[in-house]
Amino acid sequence: MARLLGQKAINKVVSHVEGVHHELGDVARRIKGNAEARLAIHRQTGSARVTLTEGETDWLVNLEDNAALSIEFGHVVKGKYETDPPKFAPGLYILTGAAGLENIG
Repeated sequence: MARLLGQKAINKVVSHVEGVHHELGDVARRIKGNAEARLAIHRQTGSARVTLTEGETDWLVNLEDNAALSIEFGHVVKGKYETDPPKFAPGLYILTGAAGLENIG
C-alpha cells in the first residue's frame, strides 16, 4: 500500500537522490554569476561581494557586507540637514533578482 509523506520527509528523500546535489550546485553557481553581475552594476565603492557556500544537502548564495540587508532590501537615510525628512533608499535586490524571485509574493 502506498504511503503519503509530508513535504519535509519528501524534501529529505529528494535531497539525497544521486545527482540532485550536483544539479543544485550548478543552479547556485548560475545564481551567483547573475548576482555578481547585478552587484557590479551598482558598486562604486565598498566591499560587498557574492559568495557560494556548499552545505551537506544544499547550496547557499550569500551577499556579504556589513550592510548586506540594507543593500538587498533598502534603508532609510536621514536628511542632509536636521530639518530634512528622512528618505527611503530602495533595495537593489541583488540576490532576489539573481534567483528570479522579483515578482513573487
